Amino acid sequence: MSACRWLRGGRARLALLTLLLAALLPLLNSSLTREEQRLYRKMEAVQSFLWEELGRRGLERDEEADPCRSGFIGLEWSMTTTSLGSLESKRCSTDPLWAVQMLRWFDELGLKEGDRIAVLASSSFPGLNCSVLAAAEERGLEVVLGVSLGASTWGANRPELPWPVLAGCLRRGGFLRTRPVLYTLGGDNENGGGLPKEARALLTAAAAEDGLPPLQNKTLEEVIAAKTALIQGARLVISVGGSEGNLGENPDVLRLSPGLLMPRPDSGNGGSSAPRGSGLIRLALEAGYPVLHLLNLRTLADACGIAWDTRRPGFSGRGGMVVSVLGLGLFVLFMTTHRRWEWDEDEERTSEPE
Repeated sequence: MSACRWLRGGRARLALLTLLLAALLPLLNSSLTREEQRLYRKMEAVQSFLWEELGRRGLERDEEADPCRSGFIGLEWSMTTTSLGSLESKRCSTDPLWAVQMLRWFDELGLKEGDRIAVLASSSFPGLNCSVLAAAEERGLEVVLGVSLGASTWGANRPELPWPVLAGCLRRGGFLRTRPVLYTLGGDNENGGGLPKEARALLTAAAAEDGLPPLQNKTLEEVIAAKTALIQGARLVISVGGSEGNLGENPDVLRLSPGLLMPRPDSGNGGSSAPRGSGLIRLALEAGYPVLHLLNLRTLADACGIAWDTRRPGFSGRGGMVVSVLGLGLFVLFMTTHRRWEWDEDEERTSEPE
């Protein structure tokens, strides 16, 4: 039987359609490079280590709240909790793909080994903080790190394991090297406002034991000034979470799109493209620094192709529309050329109903 005659068969064409559609499926997930795979596996190892560390310390391990056993999900409430946070958002922030996405943002900006970046992080997203630092260290970047210690619900809000202690565990485990150059207490004005006295004392002691007592600021302006000093000479400023010094007090900052923000020549003078807010993000953009704004994770995850409140081994959504159109086109082509029945008048006259 010739190939052309074989392809005219309905079953053969149906098999061919199935194979073509199957061949398109890998396009729905972008493959990871060897470097990205290595970083992904490292983040998995970090989380396995941290999960076991919680057990060694006799701390609660809630698999309902932390089904992937990342170890980065904290408590629903504690005395070091500053505000409400979304559990789904915190779970999404532990996905190892965020570390891979960091590498891709670094590549987009052309960052090379030895380039300086400033990371101004909140303890509300310890998993995301770790992904940022692991990716930066993988690429050999010089990291200037500042961390606010108060955390929203489900973040690094365990009194026994605030960020200085958690990060110390990961450094001793050989997973991180970067040490902070600035701690603030977080909360209102980033001086522990809204936290009880006992919580402020606990966080202060944890920072001091890590070798870096927190900033003794009285106003938010002092925090912003201290953080502004950290970004000098940086190729990129990364803001993780919603620390007040990063966002400022102007509510317009909440309308700022998450992700990579590039400074614009006309961003000053109050123009329509002026950066929003009154905190460090606005100041950095006005000074000409690119800013990676990691907040509003639901929107950011959708844009990056990272799953929400679950995990998959690769990015999706990139090119998904093209693949869908191609698949639909192949299906329509098949249906318009395939005849399921062929009317036979002679058979109709002789056949009996069943």
